[in-house]
Amino acid sequence: MTHFDFYFDPVCPFAWAASRWLRDRAAAHGADVDVDWHLMSLAILNEDEEPESDEQRRQLETARRLGRVVAAASAKAGVDAIDPLYTALGKRIHHAGDEMTPAVVSEVLAEAGLPAELADAMDDASFDDAVRESHQRGQDALGEDGGSPILGIDGTFFFGPVLADLPTGDEAEALYSSLVALAGTSTFAQLKRPADPPTFS
Repeated sequence: MTHFDFYFDPVCPFAWAASRWLRDRAAAHGADVDVDWHLMSLAILNEDEEPESDEQRRQLETARRLGRVVAAASAKAGVDAIDPLYTALGKRIHHAGDEMTPAVVSEVLAEAGLPAELADAMDDASFDDAVRESHQRGQDALGEDGGSPILGIDGTFFFGPVLADLPTGDEAEALYSSLVALAGTSTFAQLKRPADPPTFS
């Protein structure tokens, strides 16, 4: 059994690409793979920095509001609600390009089998502590400040994988086996190259 912990912010395209790859590989490996999904927050990660543009400011505000919804869903229905909610959110954000209004988030919640009224959490700051606690667990596991996603493989945590597109077929499996091997290599620390965000067109 290989255990994965995946920390994501719903608005992050890199996390969305990596999460779809991981879900695909988890399905392919069946009972040999276990994945726990966790919330992190780009809004919290960047709260001490001035946004570089109005677009980034809007994205971080969306991240903050959706984080509250994920926290509310987890509190209401348990951590097993996170995966289907993230899947439904990601399809609307990254593929449909929908603006995350309360009405849209209500629809997304219903699609994920959750009460539509949880959309009220978007503007409920009482969930901020839960978001911050989950976010901090990911940072602590990584051992330094890290963005979205953060991936843990049997207790070894990395920032990434940062995917510029969705790998398929042999590439998807090669990435899986390589990351599992790297996580089991005690001397491996980091490997990086620049990448533009995926577009999911």
